[in-house]
Amino acid sequence: MARSGHVSRPVPMSEFEESGLDSLATWLKSNQTLVSIITGGVVVLVLGAVVWKKSAETKIENAERAFFQAQTATARNPATASAELEKVASRYAGTSAGDRAALLMAQSMMMAGKTPEAMKKLEALAADGGSQRLGSTLQTLMAAGYENQNKPLDAAKAYITAAAMSTGDAKAQRQADAARAYMAAGNANEAIKLWQELGKNERGPLAAEARVRLGELMVKQ
Repeated sequence: MARSGHVSRPVPMSEFEESGLDSLATWLKSNQTLVSIITGGVVVLVLGAVVWKKSAETKIENAERAFFQAQTATARNPATASAELEKVASRYAGTSAGDRAALLMAQSMMMAGKTPEAMKKLEALAADGGSQRLGSTLQTLMAAGYENQNKPLDAAKAYITAAAMSTGDAKAQRQADAARAYMAAGNANEAIKLWQELGKNERGPLAAEARVRLGELMVKQ
């Protein structure tokens, strides 16, 4: 005989869903302020990202345009080169165009016999992350500036840094430049190490010079 009593009816999934939707609707109604703040914040973040990206793109475009105009102006009147390029380097610092303007400005100053002033600009650029953005180009120009100032040891160190950022023949050339600078500074030991390294590649473009330099240095030892 079957036992009498209340038998629970299985609740269909749709009732769970309806119950959940009802609860969510109730929560949303009672927390409208919070929901508005959250969704508003998301919208603000998205709009902020879009505006920032657009602003960055506009800055890059303006920087490239300004750099081109500065190049054109200096080609017409080389005497104004430093001033025109400095405007771009200062206003658009950190952009590719700003970095290129800073390099050309320093090069122009060196050619005008203002190497100390040019080096201050290059050292400031390096301290501001220019070495990471420009790699061996900046370090090589700095090395040339140190050589112009008769600072061969500083030049050698800059060439070594440039070599570490280079590959292939460019790397070998910077190592050779560093070796010559070490020789000028009277540091034969460091020069020998570099020439020996360059001499290992018998087919390299600097192998012949490496052998000659090593012979010169060994005689003096």
